[in-house]
Amino acid sequence: MFIGSYDYTVDSKGRLVIPSKFRNEIGNEANVYLTRGFDSCLSIYKESDFQKVIARYQSHNYEKREVRNALRSFLDSVLQVSIDSQGRILIPSKIFEKYGISNKVHILGAIDHFEIRDSQKWLEQANDIDSQFELNAEKIFKDEE
Repeated sequence: MFIGSYDYTVDSKGRLVIPSKFRNEIGNEANVYLTRGFDSCLSIYKESDFQKVIARYQSHNYEKREVRNALRSFLDSVLQVSIDSQGRILIPSKIFEKYGISNKVHILGAIDHFEIRDSQKWLEQANDIDSQFELNAEKIFKDEE
């Protein structure tokens, strides 16, 4: 399970160190899947969890335009990346540019994947997100009743 958060800097070649706790969760897998995430982030999935995301998309009716478009947009963003011997992944600069992420990143565990966010943007969003925590939790868990 990916939990916790870390601040890192992407080096001049576009390499990002994956936090050691996250590397332990990934295990012996040599590749991970980088995709567009929600709210201006990149999401990183290990193989087994990426397959679950694909299965969720496949469970919907492809004849519906919004299903096709969401799937196309998602798949267009997928990049299989290798983890090097030093626990780094190489992310092309065009990906950072496309999603507005600088070389200062905030890495946030999201249970079945982790997110890469621009550090400054995260700081701006985090206060608002934190201030809504109780209200959001109440809404989420109310639906379970």
